[in-house]
Amino acid sequence: MPQGYFKHIPNINYDFKSDGNYRQAKDLFRKVSVWNHLQEGITGYSYYRITEGERPDVVAAKLYGDATLYWLFWLVNENLQDLSDWPKSQFLFNKYMDRKYSGTCLIASTSTDIVSYDHSKIEEEQLASRKFVLGEKVSQSSSVFGFVTNINPTHNRITLNNVEGTFTANSTATGAESGKSFTISSVVNEKDAVNHYTTVVTTTLVNEEDIVHTFRTTVPTNNTVVTNVAHELTLNDEKHLIRYIEPRFAGRVINEFINLVGS
Repeated sequence: MPQGYFKHIPNINYDFKSDGNYRQAKDLFRKVSVWNHLQEGITGYSYYRITEGERPDVVAAKLYGDATLYWLFWLVNENLQDLSDWPKSQFLFNKYMDRKYSGTCLIASTSTDIVSYDHSKIEEEQLASRKFVLGEKVSQSSSVFGFVTNINPTHNRITLNNVEGTFTANSTATGAESGKSFTISSVVNEKDAVNHYTTVVTTTLVNEEDIVHTFRTTVPTNNTVVTNVAHELTLNDEKHLIRYIEPRFAGRVINEFINLVGS
Protein backbone atom coordinates (compact mmCIF):
# COMPACT_ATOMS: atom_id res chain seq x y z
CA MET A 1 0.00 0.00 0.00
CA PRO A 2 1.42 3.46 -0.87
CA GLN A 3 3.02 5.48 1.92
CA GLY A 4 0.72 8.42 1.23
CA TYR A 5 -2.23 6.22 2.11
CA PHE A 6 -0.85 4.82 5.35
CA LYS A 7 0.13 8.18 6.81
CA HIS A 8 -3.55 8.95 7.39
CA ILE A 9 -4.35 5.68 9.19
CA PRO A 10 -3.89 5.84 12.98
CA ASN A 11 -1.65 3.46 14.92
CA ILE A 12 -2.93 0.97 17.47
CA ASN A 13 -1.12 -1.15 20.06
CA TYR A 14 -1.42 -4.84 19.18
CA ASP A 15 -0.20 -8.04 20.81
CA PHE A 16 0.92 -9.97 17.71
CA LYS A 17 2.21 -13.05 19.57
CA SER A 18 -0.26 -13.02 22.49
CA ASP A 19 2.71 -12.79 24.83
CA GLY A 20 1.75 -9.54 26.55
CA ASN A 21 4.16 -7.45 24.48
CA TYR A 22 2.35 -4.76 22.51
CA ARG A 23 3.73 -3.13 19.39
CA GLN A 24 2.46 -0.26 17.31
CA ALA A 25 0.82 -1.10 13.98
CA LYS A 26 -1.52 0.53 11.51
CA ASP A 27 -5.20 -0.10 12.21
CA LEU A 28 -5.97 -2.08 9.03
CA PHE A 29 -9.45 -2.95 10.28
CA ARG A 30 -10.17 0.78 10.14
CA LYS A 31 -8.84 0.83 6.59
CA VAL A 32 -11.29 -1.88 5.45
CA SER A 33 -14.35 -0.20 6.97
CA VAL A 34 -13.39 3.16 5.49
CA TRP A 35 -12.83 1.64 2.05
CA ASN A 36 -16.29 0.05 2.07
CA HIS A 37 -17.92 3.30 3.19
CA LEU A 38 -16.24 5.40 0.51
CA GLN A 39 -16.79 2.83 -2.21
CA GLU A 40 -20.53 3.00 -1.64
CA GLY A 41 -20.60 6.79 -1.45
CA ILE A 42 -18.40 7.80 -4.37
CA THR A 43 -20.20 8.19 -7.69
CA GLY A 44 -17.72 10.36 -9.59
CA TYR A 45 -15.64 7.57 -11.12
CA SER A 46 -13.84 7.51 -14.43
CA TYR A 47 -11.44 5.02 -15.99
CA TYR A 48 -7.86 5.46 -17.10
CA ARG A 49 -5.65 3.11 -19.12
CA ILE A 50 -2.08 3.13 -17.86
CA THR A 51 0.49 3.27 -20.64
CA GLU A 52 3.73 1.30 -20.78
CA GLY A 53 5.96 2.14 -17.82
CA GLU A 54 3.74 4.86 -16.30
CA ARG A 55 4.34 5.05 -12.55
CA PRO A 56 1.51 5.78 -10.07
CA ASP A 57 2.91 9.22 -9.22
CA VAL A 58 3.13 10.12 -12.92
CA VAL A 59 -0.53 9.19 -13.45
CA ALA A 60 -1.56 11.13 -10.33
CA ALA A 61 0.29 14.20 -11.57
CA LYS A 62 -1.45 13.88 -14.93
CA LEU A 63 -4.95 13.43 -13.48
CA TYR A 64 -4.80 15.57 -10.34
CA GLY A 65 -1.84 17.86 -10.88
CA ASP A 66 -0.36 16.41 -7.67
CA ALA A 67 1.96 13.39 -7.80
CA THR A 68 1.49 12.68 -4.07
CA LEU A 69 -2.18 11.76 -4.55
CA TYR A 70 -1.39 8.43 -6.23
CA TRP A 71 -2.66 6.66 -3.09
CA LEU A 72 -6.20 7.53 -4.21
CA PHE A 73 -5.93 4.79 -6.84
CA TRP A 74 -5.50 2.24 -4.06
CA LEU A 75 -8.55 3.61 -2.31
CA VAL A 76 -10.98 2.81 -5.13
CA ASN A 77 -9.47 -0.25 -6.87
CA GLU A 78 -10.00 -3.50 -5.02
CA ASN A 79 -7.28 -5.31 -6.99
CA LEU A 80 -4.62 -2.81 -5.87
CA GLN A 81 -3.27 -3.96 -2.51
CA ASP A 82 0.33 -2.76 -2.75
CA LEU A 83 2.75 -1.39 -5.33
CA SER A 84 3.39 -4.88 -6.75
CA ASP A 85 -0.19 -4.84 -8.09
CA TRP A 86 0.54 -1.88 -10.36
CA PRO A 87 0.94 -3.02 -14.00
CA LYS A 88 4.54 -3.84 -14.80
CA SER A 89 6.55 -2.37 -17.64
CA GLN A 90 8.00 -4.88 -20.09
CA PHE A 91 11.38 -4.65 -18.34
CA LEU A 92 9.90 -5.26 -14.87
CA PHE A 93 7.60 -7.95 -16.23
CA ASN A 94 10.58 -9.85 -17.65
CA LYS A 95 12.40 -9.60 -14.31
CA TYR A 96 9.27 -10.78 -12.50
CA MET A 97 8.94 -13.79 -14.81
CA ASP A 98 12.61 -14.69 -14.40
CA ARG A 99 12.17 -14.61 -10.63
CA LYS A 100 8.79 -16.38 -10.34
CA TYR A 101 9.27 -18.97 -13.10
CA SER A 102 12.96 -19.71 -12.90
CA GLY A 103 12.70 -23.49 -12.95
CA THR A 104 12.92 -26.33 -15.44
CA CYS A 105 9.88 -28.60 -15.85
CA LEU A 106 10.29 -32.31 -16.47
CA ILE A 107 7.12 -33.63 -18.10
CA ALA A 108 6.01 -37.22 -17.52
CA SER A 109 3.73 -39.30 -19.75
CA THR A 110 1.10 -39.68 -17.02
CA SER A 111 0.42 -38.27 -13.58
CA THR A 112 1.07 -41.69 -12.01
CA ASP A 113 4.71 -41.30 -13.03
CA ILE A 114 5.10 -38.65 -10.34
CA VAL A 115 2.28 -39.36 -7.85
CA SER A 116 0.42 -42.41 -6.59
CA TYR A 117 -3.22 -42.67 -5.56
CA ASP A 118 -4.99 -44.31 -2.65
CA HIS A 119 -7.37 -46.61 -4.50
CA SER A 120 -8.99 -47.78 -1.25
CA LYS A 121 -10.94 -44.52 -1.32
CA ILE A 122 -13.94 -43.95 -3.52
CA GLU A 123 -13.14 -42.15 -6.76
CA GLU A 124 -14.13 -38.68 -5.52
CA GLU A 125 -11.93 -39.03 -2.44
CA GLN A 126 -8.85 -40.65 -3.88
CA LEU A 127 -5.79 -39.05 -2.35
CA ALA A 128 -2.69 -38.36 -4.41
CA SER A 129 0.63 -38.74 -2.64
CA ARG A 130 3.90 -37.52 -4.06
CA LYS A 131 6.43 -40.02 -5.26
CA PHE A 132 9.05 -37.31 -5.16
CA VAL A 133 9.91 -35.11 -2.18
CA LEU A 134 10.04 -31.32 -2.22
CA GLY A 135 13.64 -30.21 -2.01
CA GLU A 136 15.13 -33.54 -3.03
CA LYS A 137 17.82 -33.84 -5.66
CA VAL A 138 16.62 -35.33 -8.95
CA SER A 139 19.26 -36.46 -11.42
CA GLN A 140 19.50 -37.59 -14.99
CA SER A 141 23.21 -38.30 -14.50
CA SER A 142 25.98 -37.29 -12.13
CA SER A 143 26.42 -34.03 -14.06
CA VAL A 144 22.74 -33.27 -14.77
CA PHE A 145 20.56 -32.60 -11.75
CA GLY A 146 18.26 -30.14 -9.99
CA PHE A 147 16.13 -29.80 -6.86
CA VAL A 148 12.35 -30.26 -6.68
CA THR A 149 10.37 -27.07 -6.00
CA ASN A 150 6.95 -28.15 -7.29
CA ILE A 151 5.05 -31.35 -8.03
CA ASN A 152 2.08 -30.94 -10.38
CA PRO A 153 0.08 -34.08 -11.20
CA THR A 154 -2.52 -32.05 -13.12
CA HIS A 155 0.04 -31.32 -15.81
CA ASN A 156 2.20 -34.42 -15.22
CA ARG A 157 5.33 -32.55 -14.22
CA ILE A 158 7.86 -31.77 -11.56
CA THR A 159 9.68 -28.44 -11.46
CA LEU A 160 13.37 -28.24 -10.61
CA ASN A 161 15.48 -25.24 -9.64
CA ASN A 162 19.24 -24.75 -9.27
CA VAL A 163 19.64 -27.00 -12.29
CA GLU A 164 23.07 -28.11 -13.42
CA GLY A 165 23.52 -29.45 -16.93
CA THR A 166 20.73 -30.05 -19.45
CA PHE A 167 17.89 -32.51 -18.97
CA THR A 168 16.75 -34.27 -22.13
CA ALA A 169 13.62 -36.09 -23.27
CA ASN A 170 13.57 -39.93 -23.18
CA SER A 171 16.07 -39.95 -20.31
CA THR A 172 15.38 -41.19 -16.78
CA ALA A 173 15.03 -38.79 -13.84
CA THR A 174 15.64 -40.30 -10.40
CA GLY A 175 15.08 -38.84 -6.93
CA ALA A 176 18.00 -39.17 -4.50
CA GLU A 177 15.79 -39.29 -1.39
CA SER A 178 12.63 -40.99 -2.64
CA GLY A 179 14.39 -43.38 -4.99
CA LYS A 180 11.54 -42.90 -7.49
CA SER A 181 12.17 -42.44 -11.20
CA PHE A 182 10.34 -41.83 -14.47
CA THR A 183 11.09 -41.42 -18.14
CA ILE A 184 11.10 -37.76 -19.17
CA SER A 185 8.60 -37.15 -21.95
CA SER A 186 9.69 -33.53 -22.57
CA VAL A 187 11.54 -30.66 -20.93
CA VAL A 188 10.39 -27.01 -20.90
CA ASN A 189 11.34 -23.81 -19.14
CA GLU A 190 8.86 -23.14 -16.34
CA LYS A 191 7.67 -19.88 -17.90
CA ASP A 192 6.71 -21.82 -21.05
CA ALA A 193 4.96 -24.63 -19.17
CA VAL A 194 1.18 -25.10 -19.24
CA ASN A 195 -0.74 -22.94 -16.77
CA HIS A 196 -4.17 -24.08 -17.97
CA TYR A 197 -6.19 -24.74 -21.10
CA THR A 198 -9.13 -22.78 -22.47
CA THR A 199 -12.20 -24.09 -24.23
CA VAL A 200 -14.67 -22.06 -26.26
CA VAL A 201 -18.40 -22.64 -25.95
CA THR A 202 -20.80 -20.92 -28.36
CA THR A 203 -24.40 -20.39 -27.35
CA THR A 204 -26.98 -19.63 -30.05
CA LEU A 205 -29.82 -17.44 -28.86
CA VAL A 206 -33.36 -17.47 -30.17
CA ASN A 207 -32.66 -14.51 -32.47
CA GLU A 208 -29.74 -16.41 -34.06
CA GLU A 209 -27.10 -14.31 -32.30
CA ASP A 210 -24.08 -16.35 -31.17
CA ILE A 211 -22.56 -15.65 -27.77
CA VAL A 212 -19.02 -16.95 -27.29
CA HIS A 213 -17.77 -17.89 -23.81
CA THR A 214 -14.23 -18.92 -22.90
CA PHE A 215 -13.69 -21.25 -19.95
CA ARG A 216 -10.61 -22.51 -18.15
CA THR A 217 -10.11 -26.26 -18.11
CA THR A 218 -7.47 -28.87 -17.24
CA VAL A 219 -8.37 -30.99 -20.29
CA PRO A 220 -5.69 -30.74 -23.01
CA THR A 221 -7.55 -32.48 -25.84
CA ASN A 222 -9.04 -30.09 -28.44
CA ASN A 223 -8.42 -27.09 -26.18
CA THR A 224 -6.03 -24.14 -26.34
CA VAL A 225 -2.84 -24.13 -24.29
CA VAL A 226 -2.21 -21.11 -22.06
CA THR A 227 1.38 -21.02 -20.80
CA ASN A 228 2.58 -19.41 -17.59
CA VAL A 229 3.97 -16.44 -19.52
CA ALA A 230 0.73 -15.98 -21.49
CA HIS A 231 -1.31 -16.20 -18.29
CA GLU A 232 0.84 -13.60 -16.54
CA LEU A 233 0.72 -11.30 -19.57
CA THR A 234 -3.08 -11.41 -19.48
CA LEU A 235 -3.16 -10.63 -15.76
CA ASN A 236 -0.74 -7.75 -16.23
CA ASP A 237 -2.72 -6.34 -19.16
CA GLU A 238 -5.94 -6.40 -17.12
CA LYS A 239 -4.27 -4.21 -14.50
CA HIS A 240 -3.73 -1.40 -17.01
CA LEU A 241 -7.33 -0.22 -16.73
CA ILE A 242 -7.94 1.44 -13.36
CA ARG A 243 -10.78 3.35 -11.83
CA TYR A 244 -10.07 6.81 -10.45
CA ILE A 245 -11.98 9.51 -8.61
CA GLU A 246 -12.72 12.44 -10.86
CA PRO A 247 -10.62 15.48 -9.89
CA ARG A 248 -13.68 17.58 -8.97
CA PHE A 249 -14.55 15.05 -6.25
CA ALA A 250 -11.00 14.31 -5.05
CA GLY A 251 -10.83 17.06 -2.41
CA ARG A 252 -14.08 15.98 -0.76
CA VAL A 253 -13.05 12.32 -0.75
CA ILE A 254 -9.64 13.09 0.77
CA ASN A 255 -11.22 15.13 3.57
CA GLU A 256 -13.85 12.48 4.26
CA PHE A 257 -11.21 9.76 4.27
CA ILE A 258 -9.03 11.62 6.76
CA ASN A 259 -12.01 12.29 9.00
CA LEU A 260 -13.16 8.67 8.90
CA VAL A 261 -9.80 7.07 9.68
CA GLY A 262 -9.16 9.57 12.44
CA SER A 263 -12.54 9.15 14.14
